Amino acid sequence: MTEKKKEKERCVCHTRRSLDAISFHSDVRGRLITLSDGGRRVTRDVTSFCHGLTFSARPVERAEKVRLRVERSDGVWHGALRVGFAHVPPEDTLLPPLAIPDLTDSPLYAAVLVPEHLCRPGSELQFWLKKNGSLRIRCSKGRTHTVPTTLKPEWPFWAMIDVYGQTTAVTMLGSKKKRWIFTSKSCPAHTHIKLTENKGTQEGERHVSLLEQRNLRNHQLDNTDHEASDCEECVVCYSDVANCRLSCGHKCVCTPCGMRVHMMFGTCPLCRQPLSSPMSVHPSSTNSHIVC
Repeated sequence: MTEKKKEKERCVCHTRRSLDAISFHSDVRGRLITLSDGGRRVTRDVTSFCHGLTFSARPVERAEKVRLRVERSDGVWHGALRVGFAHVPPEDTLLPPLAIPDLTDSPLYAAVLVPEHLCRPGSELQFWLKKNGSLRIRCSKGRTHTVPTTLKPEWPFWAMIDVYGQTTAVTMLGSKKKRWIFTSKSCPAHTHIKLTENKGTQEGERHVSLLEQRNLRNHQLDNTDHEASDCEECVVCYSDVANCRLSCGHKCVCTPCGMRVHMMFGTCPLCRQPLSSPMSVHPSSTNSHIVC
């Protein structure tokens, strides 16, 4: 193989302008879903038409187009794929059988039905959240469908794929985003992992799962924050660390509950002061803030 050909096969994750590799979430998935091909393919057991919810392993960016290919379908069932986005991190989502209406009854989730004729084996589609909060899907034939949502593009959000009905297997093809005069692209995660191993990563090295990282981060917050208000549990869910500070100054909620409180009530659960808008959320930071 020539050097020129090798260069063409390089993972785009290693270029300066590319997006991070994207794959399906390995820890949060419907009970009938199995992962394969390095986390980029999901398959639903055909014993049921539901319990096929999956999410992206990382948040996606505004206007980042998530690309999928339908690998397999079963004509026994009616209906097909559902795609959309969620503000609530996958680790904090209690998985119901269906995305619609079980999750989309909440304003923090949005999804659309993909027509059956666009979900035949080999069909490709892409979907993204527009700057105005609308959810758009586009099939490989160029047809588009746009629906308004209650999602906030300035908040973090994850791709949501419900492998439903006739659709039984889907592959993540990566994503892309147009940036002024050029287009940034990602690659499927298995390609990224392969190149990382070629650069010297030892086979069999243990990688901490996203859930383990989250638990470790919460444990560190409990042991390093000495202020009483910083060590309390979220006053809404009573399960996660209160790591988000509202615009009134109270650090009393976790990131997902902070989003829910802001969108559904608009007041602080402690002092009842109105929460200003828009807000900025930084869930990856140790001291996350919801400020104005």
